[in-house]
Amino acid sequence: MRRPPAAPAAAIRALDPAQSTDPEDPRPAVLCFPHAGGCASFFRPWQPLLPTARVHAVQYPGREDRVLDESPADLRALAEAVAEEILMSGERYSVLFGHSMGAYVAFEVASCLRDAGAEAPALVVSSAAAPALRPPVPYEDTADVLRYLERYEPLSPQIRQDEELLELILDYIKEDLRLVAHYHEHVGKRIDARLVAVVGEDDIPEIRARFRPWGQHTDGVFVPVVTPGGHFYLRERPPVGLIAAELARHTRYTHPVGHRSWEKAS
Repeated sequence: MRRPPAAPAAAIRALDPAQSTDPEDPRPAVLCFPHAGGCASFFRPWQPLLPTARVHAVQYPGREDRVLDESPADLRALAEAVAEEILMSGERYSVLFGHSMGAYVAFEVASCLRDAGAEAPALVVSSAAAPALRPPVPYEDTADVLRYLERYEPLSPQIRQDEELLELILDYIKEDLRLVAHYHEHVGKRIDARLVAVVGEDDIPEIRARFRPWGQHTDGVFVPVVTPGGHFYLRERPPVGLIAAELARHTRYTHPVGHRSWEKAS
């Protein structure tokens, strides 16, 4: 007798082993969404930088502890699964932060929460052109995908020289890029929440020139921010000051003394 396929693992991870995803925890929480090919662990260094908050991250299917989980049919389905998990847990996130592909997933999660009548968290979208203006995304041909990655963040020589590892990583990068390439549910969609769009001043031109129209997707306040760095500015300069400011705007969160404030909106 054939066994039914295992249920997909939960998507949301608490990044500090001493913490949890318990909604009764009084500390405010931020939920982070990684870039295409990214993992929840990408955001683990942020937890010590926001010690009086809880930093959670979404683990997409196909990597780390979800390596056996299949990719969703589309980006909206991915967002719906995350939103359902949030609603079932009773967690109330104060901020959703999405980087690159994660910006679109976070936006759709915010839309799902709005549709369910849940309280709208602030949305921070990072290094992403407005949905209708995003650059073309290849996802089928390996050579095309590798050239695409060269513009954003090339794979390390160690990965490229390990054929088995390269194949594994490209499998889920291609699946992520497929989701972005076919993402159309954004058309005419708006949320009723504060929306902050962040871009590195050295990001690729298609993103630098097309991030401000994110303002067309909210009925709330829109704040565009330009910061030093390229597409992955947040590796060297995590935007924890910005996130702390958004947490403080929605809660009684206080950022520890000694952390510099984020750049002014521009």
